[in-house]
Amino acid sequence: MKNYLIVHQRKLESQKNLEDYRNRIMKKYRKNKIIETLKKMKFNLNKYILNLKIDGIIKKYPEDFIVEEITKEGIVLEYGKELKETFKDVPKWNGSYIHFTLEKINWNTIDAIRELAKRTNSKRKNFGFAGTKDKFAITTQRVGCFGIKPEILDGIKDSIKDLKIKDIQKTNIGIRMGDLWGNRFTIRIRLNDVNKYNEDNKENNKNNKKDMDNENINNKNNKEKMESLKTLKNIKLDYVLNYYGIQRFGSFRPITHVVGKFIYNRDFESAFYTYCGTPIMEEGKAFEARNLVDEGYFKESLKIYPKRLYYEIRVIKRYLKTGSFKESFKILPPQLKSMFVNAYQSYLFNEMINKRYEYGFEAQDGDILLDGIPTGALLGSNSYLELAGGLQGEIEREIIEKEGIDLKAFKIEDFGNFPGTRRKLITKVYDFECYNNNREIILKFKLEKGCYATAVLREFIPKVY
Repeated sequence: MKNYLIVHQRKLESQKNLEDYRNRIMKKYRKNKIIETLKKMKFNLNKYILNLKIDGIIKKYPEDFIVEEITKEGIVLEYGKELKETFKDVPKWNGSYIHFTLEKINWNTIDAIRELAKRTNSKRKNFGFAGTKDKFAITTQRVGCFGIKPEILDGIKDSIKDLKIKDIQKTNIGIRMGDLWGNRFTIRIRLNDVNKYNEDNKENNKNNKKDMDNENINNKNNKEKMESLKTLKNIKLDYVLNYYGIQRFGSFRPITHVVGKFIYNRDFESAFYTYCGTPIMEEGKAFEARNLVDEGYFKESLKIYPKRLYYEIRVIKRYLKTGSFKESFKILPPQLKSMFVNAYQSYLFNEMINKRYEYGFEAQDGDILLDGIPTGALLGSNSYLELAGGLQGEIEREIIEKEGIDLKAFKIEDFGNFPGTRRKLITKVYDFECYNNNREIILKFKLEKGCYATAVLREFIPKVY
């Protein structure tokens, strides 16, 4: 009996060792697959109209990047300005909807809505908005809410730091995604050479004559550069490449499209680990927490996961409760959940722009035009009905074949149907203005909905996506 127990114990240990070995192999395989996919789907937005390569920075402060929503009626929601006379109550209000303008400083739209729902003792799904805005910026947008009394909103309109509610309006309809014309942008580019010269000037004066001579040369070069920048006021920018910008994919951690591809492929395990683990572009507690997820220590990761990563925490908790990677994503709000696959669609569209660039954007036989501009397919479940012909059609079919895409597979259970559409390959820039005062460049322009300010900015500053 004793010998039997010893043999049995060794057998169990052997099975455990084998299981541990298999887990290590699978963990290594999963990590390699995610890393290879990230490398393969790295940004390659290297085509330009102007490509001025100005040495400057953006978003040093939120006020350097102002985004003001333009309603479908063409009303600019100007920051710091009341528009009560514009947004009047409907004559016969049935008590259902309220619209208001939300001004935000350094808030993303989803977090702001979540905070408003908390303050009004309501649900996040009772709020609607026309589009998400940049976080590190000053932004304005109209928001609709259901079942909340105007006096409740009025009572909290100035109570949340860096959030302000104004222009409250009684109405009988909600606000849905896409219910806007576009946005007006005011963007400050701070010139690096001049900033560096000003900051280091006192220290440079202490250097020896040789260093002073070198500084005088550098200063002269700076002045020459500033003189050349004066010509910017004469620049005309009528169109830009209609790339989806970095915020579509994650401004600080661009993995949203990769998660979307895994979800499209029904590889929910890789989607989970990419979203909650994979500590690229992270540091501190966030790096440690994501690394613990990669190693399979989910409960331990929750102890140190930063609270700002609210949705990752919810997904991990959901997995611990259900044991299902697919089920874990169901806890996310519908708009956030759909962003993953939307980002994958956007990545594919950007690839189409890269390929079409070599042939130009003049209309050709087989193009499907919108406002006289050639379009590309934002691939989705109904794209087989409207693929282009000619050159553009060849590009679209090449990408479908290369990615191994089954268009009907964009109908994803529990995530939604992603039908696809046509999108302009280049987009018009409205009311473009450029100012330069030798320390900074100010850009002002308007873009239609769905178009990104980075499409304009990247023409001025390298490595802006």
